[in-house]
Amino acid sequence: MRTHTSAHLFTGGCGDVRGFANAGFRPVFGANHHPASVATAKANWPDMATREADIQSIDMRTVPRATVLVGSPICWESTPSGGNSKARTQDTLDYEQPGDKPRGWTQTRITAWEPIRYTEVHRPLAYVGENVPGFATTNRALFDAWLHVWDAIGYVPVLACVNAAHIRVGDLGPLPQYRDRLVWAMIRKDLGRLPDLRPRPSAMCPACGPVLGVQHWTNLRGRQVGAYNPRATLNSTGTSYFYVCPTERCHQKVEPIVPGIGDVIDPTVRGHRFGDGRPDRKHTPYKPGTRSRVQAGVEQFHGKPFIVTLRRNGRATSLDVPIGTLTAQGGGHHYLARPTPDLDVDEVEYRPLTVEEKAAAQGFPSHHILKGDAPDQRLQVGNAVPVNVATWVATKVMEVLPA
Repeated sequence: MRTHTSAHLFTGGCGDVRGFANAGFRPVFGANHHPASVATAKANWPDMATREADIQSIDMRTVPRATVLVGSPICWESTPSGGNSKARTQDTLDYEQPGDKPRGWTQTRITAWEPIRYTEVHRPLAYVGENVPGFATTNRALFDAWLHVWDAIGYVPVLACVNAAHIRVGDLGPLPQYRDRLVWAMIRKDLGRLPDLRPRPSAMCPACGPVLGVQHWTNLRGRQVGAYNPRATLNSTGTSYFYVCPTERCHQKVEPIVPGIGDVIDPTVRGHRFGDGRPDRKHTPYKPGTRSRVQAGVEQFHGKPFIVTLRRNGRATSLDVPIGTLTAQGGGHHYLARPTPDLDVDEVEYRPLTVEEKAAAQGFPSHHILKGDAPDQRLQVGNAVPVNVATWVATKVMEVLPA
C-alpha cells in the first residue's frame, strides 16, 4: 500500500500535522518562523525535516516533495483592504489585557500565495488549509482571484464550513470549543476525484431520534461561506448555516450533540480568591465589567462552577457546553469560576484555563509536546488547527488519493 506524505508550511502547535498523521500520512517537512513551534514539531516527529524561517524567504525547490501540501494562510483582515489606510488587526478585545499584541504577531501565518509557490514547483496531488470564514468574505474579490489562480494552475477548489464542536472522525469526537472554520482542499484536476467535505454531526431530532444532521444554509444562492448559527431558522436571511434532520418529509431543525468544557477541566488546579484582585498585576482589583460577569454567573448557575469569557459579548457559560474560540493570543479570555456556598462574588475561586486544558479543547492528546515558555505555548495552542478538523479533512482527502 502506498504511503502518502504531507508537507506543512506552517506548523504552529502542529494541530494540522497531528491530524494528518492521525489519518495515515507521513509528515516529511514542517516550517515556521517561530522557534518554539519548530521545536514542537521536532519533539513530536523527530524524523520530520524542519526549518526555522519566514515562509516567504524559503526557496520551494529546497523543500521536500509531498503528496499533499498543508498550510493555513493569514486572514485577509490583517492586510489593508476596503479603503483602510492601514491593516486591521486580528486582536480580540480583552477586558483585562487591552492593547498589547503578542510576540510574533506580525508573522503568525503564512501569506496565501506561498502554497502556490510550492505547488508550482512540486505539483502535489492536493493542497489543504483552513481559516476563519471571513478569510473568504472580508475581501471577496481577493479570495475569488486566489481561487482563479488555483484553477489556472490545474486544481479544483473544494470548500466547506465546519465547527470544531460538531466534527467526529474515528475515535476523535467533537471538541468542547465552538470554533468556526473555513476548510479547503485544492485537488489536482488529473486526480479525477473530489473529497466529500460535507459535515454530518450527530444530532437529536425531536421526531426521528438520533440522526446525522444535514447542513442547511440560510442563503442558498452563491458561495456558501459563513458561520454556524444555532438561532437561525428556515426563514432566516444572511449567510450562515444550521442543521436539519435528513429524514425525508421531516427536515426539522436539529442541534448537534456537543461536549462541555467541563470534560477537560483539571479539578486539581486551584485558583485564587476573586476579591483579592489579579495576582499577575499586584492584586489590582478586577474591572467592573469582569465583576459583573462573575456576579451574573454566580446568580445564573446557583453556585455551580462556570466559565467567564472576557471578550466583547462575552458572558458566563455552563461547564456543560463548549467555550468560545481560543484565539491566537492564547491569553486569559476564558476563566473558571468556582463559587462558595455563600454565593459571595469576592469569595469565588477564580483562575484562567491552563495551557493543558486549552490544548485538550483543541483536540491535542495528553502526550503531545509543546515547547517553549508559557506565552510560546499559548500562542501555539491558539493558532493551531483543531486536531479533529485536521484529521477529518485529511481522512476525506486520503479517500480520494491513489492506493
